[in-house]
Amino acid sequence: MRLISALWKIPVVIAAIVIGAFGACQVTWSGADIVLNGILMGFIERTITAVYFLIGIGIAAGTLWGVYRIAKPALWVLVPVMAYSALVLGLWNGIVSDFDYSRGEAIRYHTGNSYVLAHMTPRGLYRTCHDDRIELTEDGKAYCASALSVGPGENIPGSERMCIGFWEWIIGKPVCFDKNPE
Repeated sequence: MRLISALWKIPVVIAAIVIGAFGACQVTWSGADIVLNGILMGFIERTITAVYFLIGIGIAAGTLWGVYRIAKPALWVLVPVMAYSALVLGLWNGIVSDFDYSRGEAIRYHTGNSYVLAHMTPRGLYRTCHDDRIELTEDGKAYCASALSVGPGENIPGSERMCIGFWEWIIGKPVCFDKNPE
C-alpha cells in the first residue's frame, strides 16, 4: 500500500515543486511591478498585472496546500525552491530588468538589436538605449535614435522619473516627465 502511495505522490510532488516555483516567481514579479511602477502604468496594464499577481498567489498557495495535504516532508524541498524562485527569479530579475523581459534578455546577453528594442516597453527602451552595459548593433542604434527622437518640448518616451513624494503618489498627483529641450 505504501509503495502504491509513493508511486503517485512522487510525480505529483515534483510537478507541484515546478508549478509552485512558477507561481512564486509570478507573485513577486507582478507584485513588485505594481508597487514600483504602478503610477507609470495605465489602468488596463495595472489591472492585467494585478490579475497575474492574483493568479500567482492562487498557484503558490494551492501548491503549498496540496503538498501539505499529501506529503508534508516534501515541504522541506518545496519552500526553499519557492523562496529562491520568488526572491531571485521574480523580484531581483524583475527589478534589474525594469520588469521588461526583452530588456532582461538584452542585459543578460549584453547586446540588443532593433527586433529586441521594438519589443520593449518605452521605459525599457529608454533605459536600454542609455545603458553602457548593452552593446547595440547598428540597426539597434538607428532604432534608438528614431524611437527616442521627439520635437522640442515633447515628452521623451520612457524617460519618466519620480519627482513627487511618497504620500503625494498615494493620493494620485501627476508624474513628471523629462522633456526634450526647446
